Amino acid sequence: MPNSAAPRLLVVDDEEIVLVALRETLRQEGYAVSTAQNAVQALELLRENQFAAVLTDQQMPMLTGLEFLSQVKKNQPDASRILITAVLNLTTVIDAINKTEVFRFILKPWHREDLLLTVAKAVGRYKAICQKRQLLKEALLLNETLLQANRALERQIQEERALNRGERQTPP
Repeated sequence: MPNSAAPRLLVVDDEEIVLVALRETLRQEGYAVSTAQNAVQALELLRENQFAAVLTDQQMPMLTGLEFLSQVKKNQPDASRILITAVLNLTTVIDAINKTEVFRFILKPWHREDLLLTVAKAVGRYKAICQKRQLLKEALLLNETLLQANRALERQIQEERALNRGERQTPP
């Protein structure tokens, strides 16, 4: 994800008023926000775009939030997953942790500051994962370059040793 680009968020909720509230709140903070009113629409957006974080309501038609986040985990494993719910029970919590590795829960009604802090941490997590992946890629490339240089140096040493042995064997 380029540093200059606004972090992309996907918000999924079947209630239009919730979508509008979340979209406008997050856009005011500089996020690029895409919205969907159901998981099917959201899955299409996931195929077309990379997201730093995905926020979804738990109670929706077609797929529950957890079922949807399970698909998010498969399609975009680096995206931070946030579950929004009005009712939090132990089964939901256990499934969210074990099946979808939810980053955080947001309880309805949410406090604006808590929402923004949660999203900022989720985006930070995503950026850290992307940065780690980039650093690893650079380290592997550097390692390969060093390995090739080491091989070339070994060949050069072997050639010099061969030349030195050949010089010693010739009488003066």
